[in-house]
Amino acid sequence: MRKFFALVIACLLMVTSAASAQYTTEVADSAADMAGAAAEKFYATLPAAKGEYKSSRRPILLEGAMNTETEVFVRALKNPVAYRELNYLFVAGTYKNYPVVVVRTEQGMANAAASTALAIKKFNPIAVINQGTAGGHDGALKIGDIVLGEKIFNCFAIKTSRTAVGTGAELTNQEMRGTYAFDTASGIFQPNKEYFPDAKLFDVAKKISDAHKNFNVTSGVICSSDAWLENLDFINFLHETYGSSCEEMETASVAQICKSAGVPFLGIRVISDNAVHSQAYEPAVATIAQDFTLLVVEDYIRDVLKK
Repeated sequence: MRKFFALVIACLLMVTSAASAQYTTEVADSAADMAGAAAEKFYATLPAAKGEYKSSRRPILLEGAMNTETEVFVRALKNPVAYRELNYLFVAGTYKNYPVVVVRTEQGMANAAASTALAIKKFNPIAVINQGTAGGHDGALKIGDIVLGEKIFNCFAIKTSRTAVGTGAELTNQEMRGTYAFDTASGIFQPNKEYFPDAKLFDVAKKISDAHKNFNVTSGVICSSDAWLENLDFINFLHETYGSSCEEMETASVAQICKSAGVPFLGIRVISDNAVHSQAYEPAVATIAQDFTLLVVEDYIRDVLKK
């Protein structure tokens, strides 16, 4: 009997190992959908807003791409009501007696940019915090660690070197072009190779990280694109060339829109997987970034907005 159970356990370990080796984005998306199923049911119970949004104070806009990256926020709101614009979900309420709007941006650069632009137009936020999960590029980062974006860039806003047909698709011979955002000084859209957080928001987040040691927080570089990178040579290239700490699919496009609109911005990401260590995606850590962000919001309301 003992030999039988040992054989069963060995088979299970072999299946688990094979599954990890063949981990795909479809598996990750399925895991995120399953983790967000309860939130989807909860969101469906929220009352629909009546009329246009009205507030005597400009709200803080909190963003996450998926249910798993927004549920903690929405459940923290008092008197939440739901708005929909072009099928994007916005939930308005109050947190710590201050107006807050949560937007589920949906995944990807275009969705994040579109939903942010809609939110800025509709709700006129005083600040935007984009947060969520990210894949690690830095071997020192482990799942559950938080990266404060001291710099953000689009890792595919590049110009490659010209090569002849048949010489291979080499992406590391490149120069960064950047993405275009409105520049108030020149009055035109200008390329930005990188974006930076609002100083006050960033300082509040740093203070929170110093005061709450239960969060493992580091300042770093967030790179964004619509790609899910598993090529370790290219990941190492981005880390060594541009200092990338992690990758995800929304922050740089949100920073670009916020710069064009002149709205203070901050990016916060929690490491949910790390290809450097073959660590698979864990959607549950999305709550860590939201819990940390709510502390940032609380202090930002008290120390900056209510002064």
